[in-house]
Amino acid sequence: MGGDRLDLEGLERVVRSEALSVVGISEVFEKLPALWRALRRLREAARRGSPDAAILVDFPDFHALLARSLHRDRVPLVYYISPQVWAWRSGRARTIARMARRIVTLFPFEAEIYRRLGADAVCAGHPLVDDVREALASDPPVPRQRGRRLVLLPGSRVGEVRRHSPPMNDAAVALSRSFDLEVFVVRAPGLSDQLFADARERGFSVVSGGRHALLASADLAFVASGTATLEAALCGTPMVVVYKTSAASFAIGKRLVRVPSISLVNIVAGEKVVPELLQGEVHAARLEREGAALLGSPERVAKMRTALAGVARQLGPPGGSDRAADAILEVLDPEKESRSAQR
Repeated sequence: MGGDRLDLEGLERVVRSEALSVVGISEVFEKLPALWRALRRLREAARRGSPDAAILVDFPDFHALLARSLHRDRVPLVYYISPQVWAWRSGRARTIARMARRIVTLFPFEAEIYRRLGADAVCAGHPLVDDVREALASDPPVPRQRGRRLVLLPGSRVGEVRRHSPPMNDAAVALSRSFDLEVFVVRAPGLSDQLFADARERGFSVVSGGRHALLASADLAFVASGTATLEAALCGTPMVVVYKTSAASFAIGKRLVRVPSISLVNIVAGEKVVPELLQGEVHAARLEREGAALLGSPERVAKMRTALAGVARQLGPPGGSDRAADAILEVLDPEKESRSAQR
């Protein structure tokens, strides 16, 4: 199972991962038939192919079901980007630790959770470190036309953009009345340009590439909670994090999730580095207020940039993907694994 980029690398694709992409809890029900079909195909493919290992990347609930089947068939399991057991359903950590041959994590604190449970866990670091560094080295800077720059990242899924764009756009217009702003909106890959018609009508620049160069040059960003917050942190961008989902998903999630913050930046930092707006707080007036507080306070911005640099350091040095690949290859090469353990 994979996307177009893995397909180009020679993946013998049984399932298209993009066809199963879903966010939220209630929204999963719409995809259940497709998810069950995909699960069945992957199980059948594994039984036919007798793989040397199965690498389960993210997609935790789906892979939990697949892992049970593969474990029964004695296929060695490697988890890469493990479920966020520190956020919700922490009992999954024991099951994963019991079944997995190796767990490769993005954050050091995740590896410690699994090691305490007796698992073979390796922290490879975050691949975003390389992605952002390479992008900043290759992407040309975007010439500044106005005094300050505001970048909007409403999300990578249709539902996120529909919920986040209206308050972000309205707040950007209001802030532009008080500050000399140029506004850029980042359109994630695969999203229809029509979703951003309102932003264009307001005179904002909608871009689909070069987001890291934009973030690095931005005075402020409004960012949908997710991986994009870590990208902004690596670029040193002052930000306000937002997230709004359906009422049903929020009601269920509120009972399940046990974390003090919604943004990965604050979770990695272990403290509130950036402001967070959740659900009913995601409206134009609140976004305008939080944005103005940052744009109007160089001292607060400087303090935030210092804290973001600390978050960036916790994501590890460059080479995370190579370290993850080495950790996986060791599972396939027992002699190499033994030499690694001796070191």
